[in-house]
Amino acid sequence: MNFNAAVQKEIQESMNQPLRRSLAGPIILIAVGVLFLIHNLTGFDFLRVIWRYWPLIIIALGIMKLIEYFRYHRQSPR
Repeated sequence: MNFNAAVQKEIQESMNQPLRRSLAGPIILIAVGVLFLIHNLTGFDFLRVIWRYWPLIIIALGIMKLIEYFRYHRQSPR
C-alpha cells in the first residue's frame, strides 16, 4: 500500500468516527447562567468571588480537559 492510499484510508476511517466534543464549554455556560440567576434572586456579588478565586477556575478547566483527553485516548481503538 502506498503512502497516498494509506492517508486516504486514514481520512476515510476518521470521517466515519463520531466527533468528540468537549464538555467544558457547556459546563461554563451553565455555571455562568446559575451565577447570574443567584445574583438576580439574592443580590449575591459573584464577581467579587470570581475575582478572588479565578486561578481555581482555570485549574478546574485544566483538570476537565485532562480528564476528557485521557477518557478519549482510553476509548480509542489504537
